[in-house]
Amino acid sequence: MGSEGIAIARIRREEGQTPQLEACRYLPLEAGADAAMVLEGLVSELGIEHGRSVVVMQPDSHSLLLIEAPDVQPAELKAAVRWRIKDLIDFHIDDAVIDVFEIPEQGAAPGKARLMYAVAARASTIHSQIKALEKTSLDLEIIDIPELAIRNIAALLDEDIRGTAFLYFGQRGGVITLTRQGSLYLSRNIDVGLQQMVTANGNDGEIHPQTQQALERIALEVQRSLDYYESHFSQPPINSLVLAPLAREIPGVIPYLSANLGMAVSVLDLNSVLETNDNIDSATQAHCLTAIGAALRLQQKVL
Repeated sequence: MGSEGIAIARIRREEGQTPQLEACRYLPLEAGADAAMVLEGLVSELGIEHGRSVVVMQPDSHSLLLIEAPDVQPAELKAAVRWRIKDLIDFHIDDAVIDVFEIPEQGAAPGKARLMYAVAARASTIHSQIKALEKTSLDLEIIDIPELAIRNIAALLDEDIRGTAFLYFGQRGGVITLTRQGSLYLSRNIDVGLQQMVTANGNDGEIHPQTQQALERIALEVQRSLDYYESHFSQPPINSLVLAPLAREIPGVIPYLSANLGMAVSVLDLNSVLETNDNIDSATQAHCLTAIGAALRLQQKVL
């Protein structure tokens, strides 16, 4: 649930089969609307009352921190991470909810520190998500982050076998993820969103100057991420970039990024990696991407 709208998806998955998207809906929220009531209406409409669910946090509601893994016993890990990140977040550590996940197969050289991710969010943010879901008939199982939901989408791609870069854009910002064989190695937020890129077209199909400035920043951040991935994780180079479905077409994006990054660039069509009853349009795919990604984690019903 976000301030702009609510997306909900339901996935059915069987071993060895392509995941089946059984339901996918997005509704914009009108000013003053009760998000929980709107969500419950969708839940009732789709007939998924008391389904296991996961709520995906907003991109700006948490910190995802790449840190050196503490050399402690598993039972002491979260306490050690809490101490390590206390100066890396902009709120008091006593107010933080912490979780961690590891990065596999780093291929680190002898003596080089192993890296892992820590996720930190304000306890009040987590509690508000829980309270909102308690007003519905869904059974909350997990609170997830967009980066891992995006990872689940990237894991469906053929390119993920060798490694792929994935670009997701919201209205005011974006996320770059680098994944390989279902594992998230690197995630970076960028302050470029659809608002900076969707502008009037230039003459003769030329890229609008504002769009080009945004693309220059995106290309730079992608290249920096790729360089970091290769040098810190000792992984083979990634040679493909996939863009998340776009709510609106942005002319010139693919040829610009392909030419400036020297790699294959494409826009994802979820209809090509999921079994769907009806063809899902690009706008719905864009709005529902993280909900679908979270549903792939649970393999059943999610928000």
